[in-house]
Amino acid sequence: MTGVHMGAVFSLRALVFVLIFVWAGLSSAFAQEKEGESTPGKSQTRAKTFVPPPTASDRPTTSGQKKILEIEYSSSLVDVPINEEKIRQNMQSAKGEWYSQETVDKDIENLYATGDYSNVQIIASDETSESGELGYRLSVIVSPKVSISEVEVKRKRADGGLDDQLSVDKEDLLDLKLKALTANEERGAQALTNAFKKKETVTKAGDILSEERLRRDAVAMEDFYRDKGFKDAKVTPVVPSEELQKVVKLKPKAWWELFSKSDRYEEYGRKEDEARLKNYYLNKGYIDVQVEGSVDLPRNARNEEAQADTTKREQGRPEDFDPDDIPAEDLILTYRIEEGRQYRVGNLTVDGNAFFSADDLLNELQNRSKLKEIFDPVELKLLKADGLQSGEVYSVNGLEASKETLQDKYGRRGFREVRIEPQLQPNVETGMIDVNFSIKEGEKFYVGRIEIEGLTTTKEKVVRREIDLAPGEVFDTVREKSSKAKIQGLNYFSQVETYAEETDIPNRQKLIVQVKEKPTGEVSFGAGFSSVELLTGNITLGEKNFDIEKIFSSFPPRGGGQKARLQASLGFRSQNVNLAFTEPWFLDKPLRLDVSGFYNGASYISEFYNQQNFGASIGLSRRLGDDFPLNKWSVGVTYRPEYYNIIDLQSDAPPYYQASTGDTLKSSLRGSIVYDGRDSYMLARNGQFFELGVEGAGGPLLGSENIWKIRAEYRVYFPIWKEKDWILSGRAQVGLVDGFSSTEYVPVWDQLYAGGSGSVRGFDPSLGSTVNQGSVGPKQNGQPVGGGTSGNYQIELTAPFPILEDRVRWALFCDGGFVNENVFDFAPKTYNNTQSMMVNGSSQSYNAVNGGFQIG
Repeated sequence: MTGVHMGAVFSLRALVFVLIFVWAGLSSAFAQEKEGESTPGKSQTRAKTFVPPPTASDRPTTSGQKKILEIEYSSSLVDVPINEEKIRQNMQSAKGEWYSQETVDKDIENLYATGDYSNVQIIASDETSESGELGYRLSVIVSPKVSISEVEVKRKRADGGLDDQLSVDKEDLLDLKLKALTANEERGAQALTNAFKKKETVTKAGDILSEERLRRDAVAMEDFYRDKGFKDAKVTPVVPSEELQKVVKLKPKAWWELFSKSDRYEEYGRKEDEARLKNYYLNKGYIDVQVEGSVDLPRNARNEEAQADTTKREQGRPEDFDPDDIPAEDLILTYRIEEGRQYRVGNLTVDGNAFFSADDLLNELQNRSKLKEIFDPVELKLLKADGLQSGEVYSVNGLEASKETLQDKYGRRGFREVRIEPQLQPNVETGMIDVNFSIKEGEKFYVGRIEIEGLTTTKEKVVRREIDLAPGEVFDTVREKSSKAKIQGLNYFSQVETYAEETDIPNRQKLIVQVKEKPTGEVSFGAGFSSVELLTGNITLGEKNFDIEKIFSSFPPRGGGQKARLQASLGFRSQNVNLAFTEPWFLDKPLRLDVSGFYNGASYISEFYNQQNFGASIGLSRRLGDDFPLNKWSVGVTYRPEYYNIIDLQSDAPPYYQASTGDTLKSSLRGSIVYDGRDSYMLARNGQFFELGVEGAGGPLLGSENIWKIRAEYRVYFPIWKEKDWILSGRAQVGLVDGFSSTEYVPVWDQLYAGGSGSVRGFDPSLGSTVNQGSVGPKQNGQPVGGGTSGNYQIELTAPFPILEDRVRWALFCDGGFVNENVFDFAPKTYNNTQSMMVNGSSQSYNAVNGGFQIG
C-alpha cells in the first residue's frame, strides 16, 4: 500500500516517500479496529492527529482543569517496536502535570520534528485514580517511518528473468535494485556481498528510509560495478517517486499560479484522479491495484474545528465538514494505493480463428512496429501504445493495442464485425499473466453504396474524393478509419462519423458518412513591434472552403473545397500584400494547384537604397502515395516571374549596389521534394521536416537574371516534458547561389544573407549585425553584400508562458550561422577582424552565434 498527499502541507511533508504512508495508513486502520472504532466492510479515512478532551461542562469539576493521571505509548504498525524513552524526552506533557492543550500541540510538533514518525496521535480520555481524583489518560500513538530491512541485488538474464548470484558476464545488462521491505513483508533475498556493504553503501538495515540516501546508494552502486568493468550497470531504487504527482491533476499551485483564480475542491476531480492513478498502475502491470482517495483539513485547522464543536466530530473532523466550502489550497488529499503484484506478459495465444492461421496472427502481435493510437477514456485523448510482448510488463494500453492490431488485420479483409475478446489468466506465484484472444470472425463484407449526410454548403465531391473506398470493394475498416481522418483533416466540419448499414444484398453493406458543417471564414487584425519593422499592422481575410465558381453568384463563395487568402501588412519600414488561391484537387485529380500574386516594399534592406518587388507564382505539387510513408513525401514545381527595382540609391553606395539598380525581370522555375512528418503544422511537438529545393532563372525562361540556387532545410521536434508541454526543436539550413557562367553576377537581392527570425535571431536579416558588434558575411564599404554559400542553425526550447498558457509561449534559443563569398565555400572565413564578437563563450567574427530569451 502506498499513499500520495497533496494540499497545504504538500510543501512540508508531501515529498516523504509514498511507501511511508502505506504503513501509516494500514496502522491507523489496524489500531482503530483494535479499539473497536471501525466498521467491518467500511473503508477508513485518515487517522486523526488529536482528539480533544471533554469540555468543562461535561465533567464535575470546579476549576475546569485536570491533571494527567496516565500516559501510554503505542505503535500503529503491527510488530514494530517504539522507543518510549525517546518519545518522553520530546514531550512536555508528563504524568502528574496539569493538562494543557497548548502543551499537547507542542508535543505533537516536537515528535514530528524528530523525523522518526510519519503520523502522531495524542488522544485524551477521562480517567479516575484509585483515590477518586478525576483526570486524563493520554494515549500517544505514533507511526514509525519505514526502515530498510534488506538490500537486494539481482541481474537480468537474457530470457528476462532475474538471477540471485552476483557473478555475471560483462555482456549482460545488470538490473540492480534497492528494495525497501517493511516489517510485515517477508525477508529472504540474497544480500549484497560483505565488501560492497562495508565499502560502498550508505543505507543499512534498520535505517530510516531516506529518498536522498537511496539515490546516493544508487550512484555508489553504479560506480562500484562500472569500476569492475560492467559499463552498462544501472541501479534504480524501487521506491515510488514523484511520478505519481505528475499523474494527478489536483495538486498545489505552482508559483506562477499564485495570482490566478483560487480553485475550489470538486469531488469529481478527485474521482478522476483516482481513475488516473489506477490507470497508471494498470499500465505498469499492477492488475489488482486498488485506489481510494479522501479529503481532509490540515492538522492545525482540524484541531481548531474539533475544539469549536466537540459534540460533532468523526475521528477528529466535524461532521458538517464540507470540502466544497474551503479553498483547495487549504485541503489535504490522500490517495491510498494497494498495488498488489506486478505482472509480466506470459504466453500469447488465439482461438476461434479460421481465416488466418494462429502463427500468422501471433506474428502480427509480435511485430513491434505496429504502434497504435489508443483512446484513453481517462485522459480523453489519443495515446501511442505498443502491443503486448511476451516477457514484458503487462499494460492495459498494450492489451488494447494488441486487440486493435488483430481487429485491423481482419478489418483489412472485410471482417468489419469481428469480435476480439481478451481472456486473462494471471499466475500469482510466477507473476506472469497469459493472454488468450478469443476471436469471433463473423462474415466478410463488401462495400455497397456510399452515402454522405449533413452537407449544407460543401459540395458532395469535396467529401467523396477523400474516401478511400469504392462500391464493390472489400469493406476495409482500416481504410474507413483513414477516410474519416482525412475528412476531419479538411477542417470544414465540427463532427464526422462513419458507420455501416445492411442492404438487401447478402454480404453487402453501405457506408454512411455523416458530417456537421462549421464556419470556415477568417477575418483577423493584428499589430506588432520588432527591432526591424518597428510598429506594424496587418489584416487577413480568408476562406478555407472557398468556391471560385460562386465568386460572382454567392457571398461568401463557399463549398468548393478550395482556399483563398488576402494578407496585407503596413509598417514604418515595409509594406506587403499577398493574394493566394489553392485548389487541392486540380482537374479533379490529387494534384495541388497554388496561384499567388504579391507586392513587397522595404526600406530596411540597406541604408543606401530601398527595394520594391512584385510578381506572381503558379505551382503544382502532389503526394507520392496515400499510405505511410509515401503519404509524408511530396514533390512540386513552381514558376515565378517577378520584377525587382532598386530605388532611392545613394550616390556614395558601393559599386555592387549600383550594378543592381533599375528594373530587373527574374523568371525562375523551382523544383522541390518535401518530407513532412510533423504532428501539427501550427505548433509541432513531434516529428521531422525536410525540404530540398533547386531553382534556375534565365536561359530558356528569359528574364534579366541567369542564376541557379540550391537550398536544403531540416527541422526536428521533441516533446521533452509532455506534462508541461515543453518542446525542444532544432533547425538547420544550407544555401548555394551562383551565375550560370563566370561572367554572370548574382544581384544583391538574390545573394545569401544571415539574420532575422528565419536564421540567426538578434541580427538584422540583411545588415547581419547587432549594435556595436560585427556582421555576418562579407562587406563592401562597411555594408554587407551577401555571399554564395550560407548556413545556419537554430536550437530552441519553448514552453507555455505562465498564466497565458493557451496563447503565449516563451522560448530559450541559441542560433548560429555563416555567409561566405564564393559558392561551395564551407571553409571558415574571417571578416572584419576588428569587430569580432564574443557570444556563448567563443570569439567568432566570420559567423554569428547568438542566444536569448523570447516571448511570442
